[in-house]
This record gives sequence, C-alpha cells and structure tokens, in this order.
Amino acid sequence: MASSIRTLNPATGKIEKEFQAYTSEEINQYIDDAHNLYQSWRFESFENRKAVMKRVANEMRKQKARLAALITTEMGKPLHESEIEIEYSANIIDYYADNAEEFLADVTLDTEKGTAYVVSEPIGVLLGVMPWNFPFSQIARFAGPHIMAGNTVVLKTASNIPQCGIAFEEMFIAAGAPKGVYKNLLVAGKDTDSIVENPKIVGVSLTGSEAAGALVASLAGKNIKPSVLELGGSDPMIVLDDADIEKVMNGTINGRLRNAGQACTSSKRIIVQEGIYDEYLKQITAYVNNMKVGDPTQADTNMGPVSSESALEKLLDQINQSVEKGAEIISGGKRIDRDGFFLEPTILTEIEPGMKAYDEEIFGPVVCIWKVKDAEEALKIANDTPFGLGASIYTENVEYAQKLARRVDSGMVYVNKQVSSSPELPFGGTKHSGYGRELSKAGILEFLNKKLVMIAK
Repeated sequence: MASSIRTLNPATGKIEKEFQAYTSEEINQYIDDAHNLYQSWRFESFENRKAVMKRVANEMRKQKARLAALITTEMGKPLHESEIEIEYSANIIDYYADNAEEFLADVTLDTEKGTAYVVSEPIGVLLGVMPWNFPFSQIARFAGPHIMAGNTVVLKTASNIPQCGIAFEEMFIAAGAPKGVYKNLLVAGKDTDSIVENPKIVGVSLTGSEAAGALVASLAGKNIKPSVLELGGSDPMIVLDDADIEKVMNGTINGRLRNAGQACTSSKRIIVQEGIYDEYLKQITAYVNNMKVGDPTQADTNMGPVSSESALEKLLDQINQSVEKGAEIISGGKRIDRDGFFLEPTILTEIEPGMKAYDEEIFGPVVCIWKVKDAEEALKIANDTPFGLGASIYTENVEYAQKLARRVDSGMVYVNKQVSSSPELPFGGTKHSGYGRELSKAGILEFLNKKLVMIAK
C-alpha cells in the first residue's frame, strides 16, 4: 500500500515536499487506536468533549497564519481566502462544541403503552474522505459534529494536500486530545477501498467526485455501513429582470470566481432573463477583464491557479470542445503563459446541449451564461442536469422567488445571495450530487444509533 504523496505547488508547478504513505500495518494500527479509544470516548461527558474541541478551535485561530499559508501553497487559493477558511473552520468546531449536547438530548415519545424515549448514541470509528478545495473547513464539518457525538474519526485527505491533513491532526495534538480521537491517514486514493472495508470502520463520509462517491457508497453498502455523499454540482443561478444588479454581480464574483471557481456550489450555470442580460454581460465582462490573476500569496491577487495540470487541461478541453460546437468566448479561455497552472478567467455564451459546458460540471473560473425569455425557460435549463446540489435566484420579488425555489431540483436554494455554507444551516444535495447532510443539527445526526427505550406500564 505504501507509496509517495507530495505537495506540488500549483502556483509554481514545483514539488515542495514529499511524504511516504502509510503501510497497511500502520493504517490498521491507527484504526485500532481509534476503535480502542471509542470504547471510552463514547461515554465521555459532553463537557469534557467540548473542552477538547474548544482547545482545537483555539489552536486553529492561534496558528491561522501558518495554516492559511499551507492551504495557499498546496492548492493555490489566495492567502486572504485561506485565512477566512481557517477562521470558518474554527467556527464550525465551536458551533458543535456549544450545541451538541442540546442536539443529542433524549427525545420523549407520546405513547399509551408506557414511557418511551429515544437516545442518540455514537456508533464507532468513522472514515472521512475529504477534498482539496477547502482543505480545513471540509474536515471541520466532518470531524466537529461526529467527535462531539462520541464517535472517533480517521481522515483521508486528497493526495495533493498532505501538509494540510497533517496540520489538522496537529491541532488535536496541541489541544491535548486523547490518542485515537482523530487521525490523519496518509494514503493514496486508490488505497481507500480497503479502509472502507475494514470491519472497525462503521461509517463513511465522502466529499468528492461522482465516480469516487459511487465507488465508496457501493463498498459501504456492500459492508452494511451508512454513508454520506457530497458530490459534484452544476448549480444554476437564475437572474430575473427585476434583480438588483449589484447583488447579481456580488453573487457572480463570490459564487463563481472565488477559489478560482473550484467549489461544488459554484454558480456554474448563470441563467439571465433577457431584460437584464445586456447590462449584466457588460458588467461581468468588465470585471473579468480587470481581474488580477497571479501569485496567491500577494494581497492584491483576485485569483490564483487551478489545482493541478490535469485540472487545467480538463478545463481547456471543456472550453475548446464547447467553442468548436458553437459556444462563444466573450473573454479569456486560454492558459496564462507563466509557471504553474493558471487559466484566464473565462466567459462563455451561446451554450447548447451536446457541449461540455452544458453537459458537464465546469470546475474552474468559467462563467457560463444563458439568455432566457422568462422564469419558465430558466427553470427548464436549471433542472436539466443530473446534479442537484445548490441553486440561487435573484429577484426583488421575494415571494415569487420562494415559489420558484420549490420548483428547483436541488438540496439548497439561496435568494439574492450565492450558495454558501454556515455552521447553523444544513448543507447537501439531491440527484447525483449525493445524499445526507452536513452542518446544522442535521449534520450531527448522520452517524448515530437512535435507540428506543420503552418502559411498559
């Protein structure tokens, strides 16, 4: 199982650090450690669990500069975005530390047969398989709730962010957390299968590609283990004629171009009613043409590189194939001639079925825009996708927006704001975007035994 895992800086294209992947024996020992600790951690008081997790959150804030620099080095997002992510990650952990006891309180049931209540109990060692695009916050939303619930976790991060994975574990060590409550596993993606099948792993949460999710879910199902999947998205952003153009622009900038468009909930299909289309296209083109793309460590950089050479090549293929079939490039569309993996922020229009820009998820800084006559046409395009993660609707008629929201096939709909995440709001999708929920009370309930206790009269 052992192989090499490395940090390849996407802003320079250079290898910065290399690690030896864990052997099968090491992995099994770490899972055993988590299983052994679970026997006592499951009965630890909420007060004691909270104290540990509060210290973890505090360590993150104390080391924010170092941790943010690791994110930027390993996956390329601008440093100021990385700093925001560290603070947000600490907030997630604090949220569950503060609320887990209330969320998991016994629930009394109304029955004539006697006294009955439901107890929420942890189930054991959980495996998290987490992505590279939000290296800390994705782990926090997995580890935060489930450790507070009394489970223990082992974590496989994406292979291109090993230092972020190691650093997250270091927060637990610095906080004095007991050995086995959280362990980062340095393993290649191809070696995940045997971990899922380990009998001491009792549940799996994966955020990643549709293909990876299908594989992990099938393995989990085969071994009768619950799973949560947060997969791809092709989120529609519906802009109606009466929308506030300033809100629309903010939604595009933050919802499509932040993190170089590399977010599951990026607004990947911007569907604009014809009355506001020309003004919107004018403003977004001007913004894109003035973006500063470059060194993500510099404070005035708007956008850094995409994550890898293969990611850049896929984006160029999607753009070029779409243009060959009739799509129009308004701006960008080419690789930037410098070291690293930089793509010009791109605007595409005239997109039709059969083009990759229509049929596939575009995971990068490509603003794909449709012009439509009315809300009905917008809804038809919005729902014409196998994905169903998030969606956003821009209109000053909030009552009408709420009616439209119920007709969009997605797990989340935001009105007059880009789809985002917050500790207190449930996050997840439908269709091929996965199942289950993260964050909020819903997130902590995914890996529990809801035990009925019935006392007869």
